[in-house]
Amino acid sequence: MQEMKTEKLQPIELPQLPESPLVSVLVANYNYAKYVGEAIESALKQTYSNLEIIVCDDGSKDNSCEIIETYVQKDSRVKLIRKQNGGVSSALNAAYRNSQGQIVCLLDADDVWTQDKLQIMIAAFHANSKAGFGVHNIIKIDGEGKLIKSNPMFSNLPSGWLGPFALDNGGFIYNVPLGSALCIRREVSDLIFPLDETLVRNVDSLICYIAACTTEIVSVPDVHSMYRVHSTNLTVAKSLTADYLEREINAFRRVHHEQKQFLKNFYGNEVAEKLTDLDYSWTYLQYRYLLSHLQYKSKSETKEAHQRLINHPQFNFVGSQQWLLRWGEYLPHFLFMVLFDTVYGSNWLKRLAKVLLKRTRVPSRAYR
Repeated sequence: MQEMKTEKLQPIELPQLPESPLVSVLVANYNYAKYVGEAIESALKQTYSNLEIIVCDDGSKDNSCEIIETYVQKDSRVKLIRKQNGGVSSALNAAYRNSQGQIVCLLDADDVWTQDKLQIMIAAFHANSKAGFGVHNIIKIDGEGKLIKSNPMFSNLPSGWLGPFALDNGGFIYNVPLGSALCIRREVSDLIFPLDETLVRNVDSLICYIAACTTEIVSVPDVHSMYRVHSTNLTVAKSLTADYLEREINAFRRVHHEQKQFLKNFYGNEVAEKLTDLDYSWTYLQYRYLLSHLQYKSKSETKEAHQRLINHPQFNFVGSQQWLLRWGEYLPHFLFMVLFDTVYGSNWLKRLAKVLLKRTRVPSRAYR
């Protein structure tokens, strides 16, 4: 990451973007032989053709490299980097070092883009010359490429200059799509890379939160990537468990630390000290409160966590989740856990609901 350029939190100045900028597509792959070919194809089939696809294989033990090599032989825009297993951060760093594009896009090795994704995002950058970070909506598919839900994952996306908001909310910005929806101008990505290679979770969150503190965000509400949910996803949980929540909380803390170090190096101590604690983030507070129940903490501890959560100014959950988080503290613990499993888990009530929905739903093909 670069050293301090200014002592004031403000968007960085961006040069004019070329009419047809080179786009670098970074793909970190580990044992995704089943999916990586489809991911690469979705990038090669873009309506915008001035691109390079840098695939870093992070020591896969399956036949991923053989599959990737077939694309390397067919199209000179595809490059393969092989390395020993070191985690997603190290794989992205290796891919980034070998990239040249004025725009950098992440593509998870098990995800798929729509054909016009790059064309749409480049147009969005041209429409907002001050934006160095772009996002679009995503939709979930299963391991076979079928829709899980027909609706986009986000009803609204972040846009504009959100640096001050992030500092006031524990570093968080909300409704941020996942990795394959992130597009970054080179001037911004040079501030973020190289990533700390000991960071193995929430890497895309770190990229988002640092980018949001350096530049404006341009967002496209339409779906332009399919996020694949399957049994081997590293960071996806079908239900919230104590282990999962604890890992996420630790990842939040690590990302927060990295974000503060960036602010200190880039802006100086005065700006870095304005980054509020994680307790100012309702996402973090929600996880802390739920974990206190799953770990059978004392009534006083759960009550304190509950009060912190419901008194947060952005506490705005809806439906059954809102009810449980607001009023569940007044229930006996065993009843709280029954309702928790209904709201957050994969219990028999949810399985029954899914069966009923499948019987009444009109069959649909995977989104493409």
